[in-house]
Amino acid sequence: MGNAQTAVLGFGVTGQSVARHCLRQGTVPVVLDTRPQRPVATEFAGLDIRWSQAAWPDLAVGQAVLSPGLSLDSCLVKGAREAGVKLVSDIDLFFLDLPEGAEVIGVTGTNGKSTVTAWAGHVLNAAGVDCAVGGNLGDAALDVLQRQCGTYVLELSSFQLERSADLPLAAATVLNVTEDHLDMHGDMAAYQASKQRIYAAAGRIVYSRDCTLTIPAEPENAVSFGLGKPPREQDWGISEIDGRAELCRGMMPVMPADDLPLPGDHNLLNALAVCALVEQWVEPSALPAALRSYRGLAHRFEMVAEHLGVQYVNDSKATNLGAAMAALEGLPTKDQVVLIAGGDPKGVDLTPLAELFPGRVKHLVCLGMAAPELAELAQSVGISHALCTDMAAAVAESARVAVNGDLVLLSPACASLDMFSSYSERGDQFAAAARALADEGSV
Repeated sequence: MGNAQTAVLGFGVTGQSVARHCLRQGTVPVVLDTRPQRPVATEFAGLDIRWSQAAWPDLAVGQAVLSPGLSLDSCLVKGAREAGVKLVSDIDLFFLDLPEGAEVIGVTGTNGKSTVTAWAGHVLNAAGVDCAVGGNLGDAALDVLQRQCGTYVLELSSFQLERSADLPLAAATVLNVTEDHLDMHGDMAAYQASKQRIYAAAGRIVYSRDCTLTIPAEPENAVSFGLGKPPREQDWGISEIDGRAELCRGMMPVMPADDLPLPGDHNLLNALAVCALVEQWVEPSALPAALRSYRGLAHRFEMVAEHLGVQYVNDSKATNLGAAMAALEGLPTKDQVVLIAGGDPKGVDLTPLAELFPGRVKHLVCLGMAAPELAELAQSVGISHALCTDMAAAVAESARVAVNGDLVLLSPACASLDMFSSYSERGDQFAAAARALADEGSV
């Protein structure tokens, strides 16, 4: 490769990983970004970075690497196409440089993909399989590739999948498909199609019986998971054995469901997906100890504080309707939840959320762009509510109405960028406010 044979389109986390990858290979890419100039790390000081790029320039490049956050309708992508430049993704580059003999597990879905990716990697490592984890979670895929492993687990977003060629994954799953990113994909059919691209060249396909939009064209050749009894020997599910719910492969019990470290039915599904994904590497007898030792991810149904008998749970990663609904559905109907929700709904109608309020949610705290819509939903089902302008006020309002035995749950059902730099900043502010309450109470 000669200099500037690669153009990097977009210079966020993924774009920077692509630039590092090119530099390691002895190539100097050119970087194009539509955003105004911003600070960059010293490792990129010598790069030709063209900020505020509103059109495709006159460049002699062989390929352009698309960042996941860049719209396929952007001026840069359209210009590259018109110039006949080959468009690839960072995941395409990952597979080109994958160590010989290494295997890759791919995980996608609207919700749960970070948990399943991290949990699968944890189970593999706990069982003695040298494994690295990344992609849309944690380190970018090309940075993860610096760890020379026999196995990789990648979280893959719909944007990464639609920008990639067929990916030769050893195992692949679509966990679920619910409304999200319709502002980018246009409709559910396009969104589903982008998710199911993960199956195209996979050696093993894992899908959810509980979500029809995950079912591949030839389900008889795939493995399924779901909360019901497994219909076939190769499928995973939940069976009642001697009065106790057990995770099972076919008729074979693997471990009691109550032994899992993460609560809620959505995490039962996550655990079943992990089992189905890793079983060609991990013996069933090694699964219980490996599953039990996982401690979860920050911002995913994370208990961050307790004050006056009230638990404060950070589920800021619930950036869409389906994730928030899954969190509520996994809780008992005891009118014990003070729910903090809201943000940018990304064009999604939040009405289905209200169906889960009666019996579960005693008070709704509304934030951000979606606050008026959420307030109307609460009113429509007779739930008290309050509108707050920042997270500190939201936590204070929650503490005002919560009593011993209640749960204050941040599960926004919306993106965070209308008020915060990221979902993690939103969750950190919630956790800090909740811990401050607990600290005050211990003085």
